[in-house]
Formats: sequence, structure tokens, C-alpha cells
Amino acid sequence: MCMVPVEACAYPARMKTALTSLITLLATAAPALAGISQPAQVVELFTSQGCSSCPPANGFVVGLSENDPEALALSYGVTYWDYLGWKDTFGDPAFTDRQRQYRASLPSSMYTPQIVINGTEDAPRFKRSDVKRHTLAMPVSLTETSEGLTVSGNLPDGAKLAIVHYTPGTQTVAVKRGENHGRTLTLANVVTGIGYADWNGQALTLDAPDEALAVLVHDGRTGAVVGAATFVPDDRKSRS
Repeated sequence: MCMVPVEACAYPARMKTALTSLITLLATAAPALAGISQPAQVVELFTSQGCSSCPPANGFVVGLSENDPEALALSYGVTYWDYLGWKDTFGDPAFTDRQRQYRASLPSSMYTPQIVINGTEDAPRFKRSDVKRHTLAMPVSLTETSEGLTVSGNLPDGAKLAIVHYTPGTQTVAVKRGENHGRTLTLANVVTGIGYADWNGQALTLDAPDEALAVLVHDGRTGAVVGAATFVPDDRKSRS
């Protein structure tokens, strides 16, 4: 096999022409598909930089995000441990509210670290095999258009959509006070904002984001996540 650049290989003229056409086609098609995916699992971590029990869960989510392309892992910084001496630099009361919403569908109270899989099971720690036991069965279409992003699909009546903005890849934080004083924490896919919408059966158009965005579809009765889709702008896909 030729191991030098394509243009230096001694291919027949017709093969060169066909190969060039294929490369051109792939290069042209790539932008339309780039950045949009449908994860098989949604793993939401509720964590705090001020919680000494959280680093192992942070590490699990980092490993999941780096090694399992089928799973969408999200890290939410909650705020109720800020009083311990270190204010979470990624924290937001909206993320604490997000965790509180799961109290209606999960048989547990709020705690950190809390890992929630597809909105149906939670624990402070999981294995990769535990994540794989869950699979989202409902396709969600997310399409990039000139107007932004369009959400569509045969979604259940009464579904609730969580629109989650996040920074793809990992980030590190040097903690200077509190329970994790002196430690450098690494977190993956840190959530930066969240909003909600009710599904009325009609396609929903969202503004094109500057960073990554995930649409999580919740069953209106149970609160379970039944489908999801993500969008990562081209200039942010390789961030790590």
C-alpha cells in the first residue's frame, strides 16, 4: 500500500480521478453533518468544587466523555455547598434547580455527587457497564438551518425540552479554599446555561449557539429523558 500523500501515489489516471471526486464529495458533505449527533445515553453529573466527595465522580464523567462517543456526559455546578468556603466557579442556581426537578422522578433526595442516567437512575458512582444498560429509544432530529437550529421528531405529547448549553471538552480549576483546598479539579462538558420549552407537536427553532448545545426530551409524566440530540459548532469540536 502506498504510504505517501495521495498525489504521489502511482494510481492509474481513472482511479486518480475517482479518488479525487470522492475526496471532494466528502469534504463538501462534511459541514452539513458536522457537530450534530444523537446520544444513546445522557449522563448528568451534579457536582460542586466545594465537595470533597466529588472528584472521583468528576473523573468518571471525564473518562466517559473521552472514551464513549455514544454517551452525552454533562457536568452541572450546584451552589448549595458554596458556604463551605469556596464558591463554585461554574455554579449557577439554575443548575441547583435542575437537580431539584429530579426529586419528583427519582426516589432520592439531593446530594453530591449525584449522577443521573437518562433521568431514571441515580447514584454517587457508576460503572461504564451501568451506563450501557440504558438506551434512549426516541429519535430526536436537530437540523442546522439559516434561521438557527430546528428541533423536530415524533415526540410524545406533553414532552418537556431541556435546552442545555455547555463547553465541550475538559476544564481544570485550582481550588484555593474549602474542602478541596489545594486540589486541581478536572471537569468535562461543563454546563453554562439551561432553558426549557414545552413540546406542542410543532418543530421548534432555536437560535444558533456559540457553544455546544444539547436538547434533552423529558417525558411529561415521568420526567425520564426519552431522547436527545446535540450540536457542537465546528470551531469548538476539537476543544479539550
